[in-house]
Order: sequence, then structure tokens, then C-alpha cells
Amino acid sequence: MKHLLPIIIAALATGSAAAQTVPAPPPVPPPVETAPEPPPVPVPAPEPPVPFEPMPEPDPSPLSPLPSNAEVPLPELPSDPAAPGTTTRLSQLDQALQKLDAISDLRIENSDISYKDGKALLRPRSGMLHFEADGMEVFAGSAEYLTDPGQLRFQGDVSIYREGMIYRGDNATYNVDTRHLDATGMRTSMEPLFFKAARINASGDRDNSVIQLDVPEFTTEDSEHPGYRITADKVSLYPGDRVEFSKFKVLAGNTPVFYLPHLSQPLDEEFAYLITPGYRSNLGAFLLNQYTTTAGDHTVAKYHFDLYSQRGAGAGLDLESRRFPRSSRFGKFKFYWLYDSEPETSTNGSTLPRMDVDNSRYRVNLQHRVLLPSPKEDDFYLDFDLNKISDAFFYEDFFQSDFRDDPQPDNTIALVKQHERGELSLWGRFHLNDFYETDSRLPELALDRVRQPLWNTGFFYSGQSSFGVLEEHQSEDAERALRTEMAFILAGPDPASAANVARLADLRASLINPAFNRSHSWNEIYYPMRWHDGAITVTPHAGLGYTSYSSIEGTQPLDDSRFLFSAGVDASFKMSRVYDDVVIPSLGLDGLRHIVQPYLSWSYVSADELGAGFGIDRLVPSTRPRPLEVGSWTAIDSLRDWNLVRLGVSNRLQTRRNHTTFNWLTTNTYIDAFMDDPEYDRDFSNLYQDIAWQPVPWMKLAVGAQVPISDQFGNFTEFNTRATFMPTDSMEFSIGHRTLSDHPVFADSSLLDFHAYARLSEKWGVSVYERFEMEDSTLETQQYSVHRDLTSWVATVGAIIRDHRDEQEWGILLSLTLKDFPAVRIPMDFDPSGGRE
Repeated sequence: MKHLLPIIIAALATGSAAAQTVPAPPPVPPPVETAPEPPPVPVPAPEPPVPFEPMPEPDPSPLSPLPSNAEVPLPELPSDPAAPGTTTRLSQLDQALQKLDAISDLRIENSDISYKDGKALLRPRSGMLHFEADGMEVFAGSAEYLTDPGQLRFQGDVSIYREGMIYRGDNATYNVDTRHLDATGMRTSMEPLFFKAARINASGDRDNSVIQLDVPEFTTEDSEHPGYRITADKVSLYPGDRVEFSKFKVLAGNTPVFYLPHLSQPLDEEFAYLITPGYRSNLGAFLLNQYTTTAGDHTVAKYHFDLYSQRGAGAGLDLESRRFPRSSRFGKFKFYWLYDSEPETSTNGSTLPRMDVDNSRYRVNLQHRVLLPSPKEDDFYLDFDLNKISDAFFYEDFFQSDFRDDPQPDNTIALVKQHERGELSLWGRFHLNDFYETDSRLPELALDRVRQPLWNTGFFYSGQSSFGVLEEHQSEDAERALRTEMAFILAGPDPASAANVARLADLRASLINPAFNRSHSWNEIYYPMRWHDGAITVTPHAGLGYTSYSSIEGTQPLDDSRFLFSAGVDASFKMSRVYDDVVIPSLGLDGLRHIVQPYLSWSYVSADELGAGFGIDRLVPSTRPRPLEVGSWTAIDSLRDWNLVRLGVSNRLQTRRNHTTFNWLTTNTYIDAFMDDPEYDRDFSNLYQDIAWQPVPWMKLAVGAQVPISDQFGNFTEFNTRATFMPTDSMEFSIGHRTLSDHPVFADSSLLDFHAYARLSEKWGVSVYERFEMEDSTLETQQYSVHRDLTSWVATVGAIIRDHRDEQEWGILLSLTLKDFPAVRIPMDFDPSGGRE
């Protein structure tokens, strides 16, 4: 989550630092007849020059040297050399002009010059004086140059422009010796930010610069009396790295609401100190604390300390490398430990028994990529993805967002070499968490070759080859269940009966982890053909493969090797027609083009049988159709005979929108006809239908459906539908429905969810979210919120109830969101991991 503070800091780094300390760009010839883009600020006609009070001396620390070969147009000399005292004045003025002339990249336009009391006085011929130096532009009502200490002093409605930043004030000073700009007291803005400081000093060179700000104030409100401000006594800004605050304060009006004596904030990072309070009925009140700082030159460190009133306390450390932010190299480390006073209790209402869950619970995660020497950048690297967890329920209880994304994290190390025609990898998978059922590969070597032309023959080739040492590991719970059943039989009245002896043999065999060495190779040839500018395409293809197994433990295959053969044809025919007279603005139509594309795919595979129960790479249950190409299957051990034809037709209705072609409506309808079904004994699959329709920006409909055309086993019904509407600018709602029935593995479900937001007035709004399972009439989730506009912020207060069937939980929600930066939130969150990445 990106927050206000790093955005403000980044603005200072690119704004204040640039305007005050950035060295000039490489020298360029002076522009010819090129007026500056920033609009001049009109002021009344200037009065006769009057010297103003001396300003405080700026920080004399030198900046990077500027180029010295740029031509600098300067004001003309006085034209009356015969006037009394002219020789002396000319000598003094000549010295001043020579010193100004030594400033490279300096342009002074629209000015007349005179000399008086050791000062060169510059007055505009009309309008405003215009200066350019150090990559910035200055407009001022008047200026004076002091040869000692070599300062250009601007006054009279001064405006400074630098890369989108605007500084406005009455006075500013530029030291021509140190190349230092003192913009103390100037008001600064970069939409939507406004900030100022009592004094701004800059020192250092391009690579080691520091900006000091005294008593700065930041806000997003363009108001003389903003509703909130961020202030500090002193701020030290290190461009491109970090910013350090002394006595950091957040004020609502003039009332302090948050204070830290010291804060070190990395640039382009979330709040250095983030506090997340909340409440859940099965966790109690919780308070999550996160402090972010820098560690070394390029590492961001996040320290965690969390309290849960019903569970205990936890602490952790996250490290993330930012050394190469734009490259594929990455580095992350996370450690978190928690003392849980009730580890046997689920936080999601589950009543399933938990075994071997201790009070001490933890996670250790490492994701890191090391780039290795290679002629081509980022194509040779070593990847680490290691995750050690105390128990199977830790993510589910305290890191729910991680649990949703990856409920069973992997443990792998991979050495990868990429090439434009494929990828070579050597990797290992480890069984570090005994409570997960997974496999290990120690190691596996694989070569994947992308589809590529075979010289100029018109043929294309793709393939995969691999060798691995594989072993499957059962979970602790599964092994415990097997041993419990064995003990129950042995303690029974007749363990020697034929049935019990056979069952005991099966249980003992199941306790042996399946393991084998596997060599696999697959190679496929394609010959694409096109006619009528690609309207008709036909691509026949054929493939041959071989898989060999050795050192087999556990279940034995029918044969320790097998051959694979495939053949197929992909064909399509595309037709289109344009209807320019179809113009219906209310439906978003500005002309219409209809593209219809019937297609056919025939796929045949012959695979020698390995026997039931053998293998490690197996198919997992799914509601989606399986891929038709052998090369797309990752479940190598589950490859089996099939022979099918996929028939379909896609339709696209396109229109003109925003000077480009827009897909107004797309549909895809298809079905599989089986001569040999690889999973069930079906003649036909379900009829599949996918629809996406967005006629106007405020309405969208998406449908993914499949319906059976026969009552054969393996066919089922599924509908996934979502509609989103915004009928007025003060109301938006969406409705989604998913129904699943008669699936051979998954339970029947009819899940309806509804979300709506309504703006009641300029200040008030309400929102609601509900999810209802119609199969058992359970309202699973209810969330109701009230929103209040607080000028710069939006406050949200709400309540949430979740029904887990065995148990209900509830919580409260409170958040503050900055309107100009919606990602900036100060949450009171229902999800205890919501405050974390």
C-alpha cells in the first residue's frame, strides 16, 4: 500500500531538491526565439529600484560544478560613457557582468541594468524579469546582484518553475559562487500537494546531496487553513534514498493527533510507522504495529509488533532489496513469530480438530533471485523460494491474504538459463513442512523448447525433455490416520482374518512413499497452412514421446517405460461483414463489424498404460476442459489414451470507440465429441459458452457457462455470471452468481453475491456487500458501511458478520482514505493481515 508520506517525500525529492540543488544539465546552445512555457505572473508596473533588507546568508556548501562553455546573453552596458562618474561605475559594473558571465547556463531576459552602492540593479523593461539557470526558470518583479558575496536576489512576486513544481513567494536568493538557491518561506505546490518550509538549505553534490528543511508543512488541501497538516521541526532529505524527521506530527486543524520523536522514511515506500487497530470476535481486539526503515544502501526493513487480546503477541522482521527496482532481480525475507495462547482454536470458525499445533508459531520465507554472468542480461539466474511454517493453520489464522493466494507454499531452488528458442533449468523441490502432502525433486533437469521454424521448410517444432529423481511425501495427518487404522485392526478381535490381513497389507504399502527416477521426452512437429490472407488456416501436427521409470519404490507400474504418440489437426475459417449504418449512441455503437470464426480441433493420443494408482504428477479435479496438446499437460504420469474432436464458433461484434477498434460483444461456443474419453466414459462433453459484453462504460456483463447435453456420468452444470451497472453518477452495484451441480468431485453450490454503493448527498454515502449460499440457505457474509466526506479524507464506519455454519464471527471496520490518493488509508481493519502487504 502506497501512502501519502512517500508521495510527499518523492515530490520533495523531485521538486525541492531539483529546484535548489540539482546540477545543470549538459551545456546546450542558447535557445533562439523560444519563449518559456510557464505562464508569466502579471504584476503592476515596477516602481523605482529600492534596495530591500539583506536576507539570511544561504548555506555556502558547494554543489556540483556547472559547465562553463555555454553562451550567456546579458543586459547591455550603459550607453552614456560621458556622464559623471561613468568610468568608476563602468568598472564596477563590468566586474559584476564578468562574474555573471562566468555562470554557465544563465539567461537573463527583459531587463535593464544599473549600478548603485555595490549592487547591480535589474529592472524589467516591461512585465516580469525572466531568468534561466540550473535547469530552472525564475520570474520576478526585480532583482539585484551583489558582487560580494556573489548573490542574485529576486523580489516582487517571485515564481520559480522546475519540472512541474511551482514555487511562489516574495523573495529568493541565488548564490552564483556556490550554485545554491535559498527558497526559504516560498509556497510550493505540485498538484495535488501543497507544502512550505520556514527555511530550505541544500548542500552536497549530485551523488551525495542533502536538503535541510526547517519547520515544513505538507497538505493536499488548497486552503489557507487546511483541515490536516503534517509537520516536523526539522527534515533531512536524502534524494533517492530516505528522509528523516525530527518531531514528526500529524495535526487535524491545529490539534495534534499523532506524534513520533524521530522517523526515518524510505522513499517510495509506505508509512514508516503504520498502526492498524481492529476487532474480531474470535481474535478479540488487535493492534498491529509496523515500523519501516532502511538497512544498508538498498534494503528496506519492516519491524512488526502485534497484540491480540484473545490470542497473544507476535513480532517479526521483513527485508526487501530495492537495489534493482526495474530489473527482474528480487530479494525478500520474512520472519514472524507469535506466542498463541489458543493454538487449537480456529480463527475462521472451523471445528476440525488440530493436532501438534504448539503455542510457539512462526513463518520463515525467502524469495531471492541472483543474476549470474551472461552476455544477455537477466537470462541466466538462480532462484530461491523457501518457506518454513510452524503448522498448517498459521497462514489461515493470522495471514489470511497470503492463505488465499497460496495456501500451501512451495520450497524450490532453480538454476535457469533462458534462450530465445527455449529454457534449460535445473531445480530441486524440498519437503520442509511435514504437514503438507507434496513431492520432492532432488533434482530435476528440464529442457523446454518453444515452437520454432525448422529452417525454411515451413515446418515448426516444439518439445520438452526432463530427468528427475522424484518422491512423494504424505502429510502427517494422512500417515497418522493410516497408523491409527492399523493399530485398531491389530487390537481387534480377529486381526488374522483374511480380510484384515489384506487390509493390513494395503495399509503398510500405503505407508511407503512412492518414489522413482523418471526420464521423459516429447517432440512435436507442426505444418501451418493459410489461404485467402489467413482467413482459412489448417495446421496438422504429430508428436512422439517416451517416458522411462527406474529405482521404483511403492506402487509398481505395469511396465517401467512407455511410448506416447499424438496426431491432430487445428482448422479455422474467418468471415466478417461491416455495417457502417449501425449507429446507436445509447448502446455505444458507432458502426459495427461482425467477425465469425468456426473452428475444429481433432486430437488423438496413444499412451501405454502404467496401471491404476501409479505416478506422482497427477490430474487435479477441475471444472474446466483439459488441454488438447500433450505438451500443455504437466501431469505427465496421468497421460492416457484419448480421441476427440472439439467443435466451436467464436463471434466478435466490434465498433469504433476512442479512435480505435473496440470489442463490443464477444462469444465463444464449443463442445467436445469423444471417440475415447480420457477421464469418464462420455460421448460428449458439456456445451461450453463464454460471453463478454460491455456496450457502454457504465455496464458490463460476463458469463461463463457449461450445460450437459446428456445424462452421462462426468457431465455437470455450471454458471458463472457477473453484471455491473452504474445507472447514475451516485449509484453503482454488481451482482454475481455461481451455480454448480452434479459435479463428480465438487459439492453442489448456488452462491449469490451483491455489492452496492449509493451516494446520498455531497457528504454522505452508504455501501453494502452480501454473499448468500442458496444451497443451504446460509447468509455467509454481511457487510454494511457508512461513508462521510471530510474534505480531504473519506471516513468509513461499518460492521461485518460471517457465518461459518458451525460458528459466527463479527467485527467492526473503520478507515480513513485520502481522496487525492485512494491507496492512502489509515484502517481499522477486520482482517488482521490487512495492514500488511
